[in-house]
Amino acid sequence: MTSRVRFSYWSDPFCIWAYVAQGKLDRLLLGHAHALEVSYRVVPVFGSVRWRFTQGPWASEGVEGRVRKTAEIAQRFGHPEVSGECWRVAGQTSSWSPGAAIKAVSLARDAGVCPPHGPASYQLALRHAFFVDGLNIGSRRVQLAVAEQCGLAREGIEAALDDGRALAALWEDHQEREALGIQGSPTYVFDDGRAILYGNVSEGVINATVDELLGGTVAGRSECV
Repeated sequence: MTSRVRFSYWSDPFCIWAYVAQGKLDRLLLGHAHALEVSYRVVPVFGSVRWRFTQGPWASEGVEGRVRKTAEIAQRFGHPEVSGECWRVAGQTSSWSPGAAIKAVSLARDAGVCPPHGPASYQLALRHAFFVDGLNIGSRRVQLAVAEQCGLAREGIEAALDDGRALAALWEDHQEREALGIQGSPTYVFDDGRAILYGNVSEGVINATVDELLGGTVAGRSECV
């Protein structure tokens, strides 16, 4: 089959699992360079960091526990550059803010003022700024500084943040997330939601899913349509 398989990749800017799983996504896209097309979507599961630590799933472990857990996950998957101290020093409050910045870059790309690779490279750089550099990526100042480091013009990004278009795009992602039943980050969605891979899925499972979709009667689609 020569048709391209389109899929969406959903992740949260604060998700350590998305950070350590990035290599899998990179290798998938490299190995199927002419057959895959990815749409990067934001699933802001860290809506309130304070709530996660006081009432949510991290309440029992606290900040110290989350620092240790983040470092353990990073070390296990070959990322010694991540200490976990970001949870102690960055001062982040919600992933909705960096999520909106990611959508602003996508809107700038759609408007032709940002290169095609902009959203992908920006998302990676933003996550690196948080996990490695310990920066508060919820800050507009940090968001724009990271954009400039990626070689992206800040004007189009600022405009989308200022006039609300970025927040609207993030809300649209949230609505689709609920419609598809996406549980968290990272998540691969293939075939209009017929195939959803959530979490730290092995490369074998991801590649097998893509290979099956590429080999179908209609590339990237279930036969029962």
